[in-house]
Amino acid sequence: MSDFKRKVDIQSVPLFVSALPVLQTLKEAGHEAVFVGGSVRDLVLGKEISDVDIATSATPEEVKSLFSHTVDVGIEHGTVLVLHHHDSYEVTTFRTEGTYQDFRHPDSVTFVRSLEEDLMRRDFTINALAVNDKEEIVDYFNGIEDLEHGIIRCVGNPMERFNEDALRMMRAVRFTGQLGFAIESDTFNAVRTLKANLERVAVERMKVEFEKMILSPHRTLAFKAFVESELYQACPDFKEAKETLLKVGEFPLDKLTITQAWILFAYYERLSIPQLRKVLKNWKSSNDQISTVLTGYQTLLARLEKEWDAFLAYECPEDLAVEVEQLLPGIGRAEELEKLKAVYQQLPIRSMKDIQIDGFGVKEALGLEKMGPIIGEVLQALQTEILSGRLANENTEIVSWIRNNFNESK
Repeated sequence: MSDFKRKVDIQSVPLFVSALPVLQTLKEAGHEAVFVGGSVRDLVLGKEISDVDIATSATPEEVKSLFSHTVDVGIEHGTVLVLHHHDSYEVTTFRTEGTYQDFRHPDSVTFVRSLEEDLMRRDFTINALAVNDKEEIVDYFNGIEDLEHGIIRCVGNPMERFNEDALRMMRAVRFTGQLGFAIESDTFNAVRTLKANLERVAVERMKVEFEKMILSPHRTLAFKAFVESELYQACPDFKEAKETLLKVGEFPLDKLTITQAWILFAYYERLSIPQLRKVLKNWKSSNDQISTVLTGYQTLLARLEKEWDAFLAYECPEDLAVEVEQLLPGIGRAEELEKLKAVYQQLPIRSMKDIQIDGFGVKEALGLEKMGPIIGEVLQALQTEILSGRLANENTEIVSWIRNNFNESK
């Protein structure tokens, strides 16, 4: 135990400064109150802080009695949202948790007055740190030492921590990528032993962690830990994808987007478009994400067969085309971003909406009494003619071309 091991400067971090009055209000009422969790870890590491969480010995009702504006966001678990000077802070009562039957939710929650008991239920030592208003770090489980040595270690028994919430195993892997740390041996062995429990976790929760792995600054470490721990075997469609996952992790591009990662996965797995769609659906991807990845993958396959031209560029949004082009050097092809940009700059149209005539105009040009299938045929033909450069995207020329190439008998 290394209680109050060192002090930190919270006065230099605006988010902590603005939240201090909440801590002080709780303390003045006779309660213990501290900052906890990831914000404390990142403060010690000198990383940017995105939000702060507060833990207190006060019960939810006591918290609500001290502040005029509160919201019950998770009061059954001890959390009250305190609204203070246009900001909001989650204030959670110190608690212990009962047994877990579903690898996520405790069967019971008991409010306690002890900070040590509260921190004991946290996932990893580096997340079981607290800071009080005197800028002293409270560290009961040697989290500071693990931060100094770059270690991800469970608080207490890792088998118990992972049985409480199986997603913690993916969080351990994700933190290797986020922080560049290594997983401590007992914690790592527990992941390998309990990996099958991850199958009981909602895919939506897995997806959040997997996407954070992709975006992490030490992606190679995260994917290596993901594979070596065998945790990947419990994820949708990954059981036979060991080598592919390692290739995605090691891909020679410093930062991959989530779209790029899925395109690479499909490329290395040699998936068909229907197969990739099924994988993305199994990972609970949104329709927009599925559409984007499929378009990107189709563009990559086409780009491997030919140079950029107006027709290929037209089928793929420019920002997505750039993402695809960035992948080429990593799979042994030359990148031609300048040529890509030139092709897009010269595109006469970016979508059917850019054609200087609409369906009603086509109907009028053909002298039709009502709309029909011929309208779509004409617009499709116009798209081809304009992209090929054979027809200017000008209304008078378009109308003339329609009348010369189509007639109402069609």
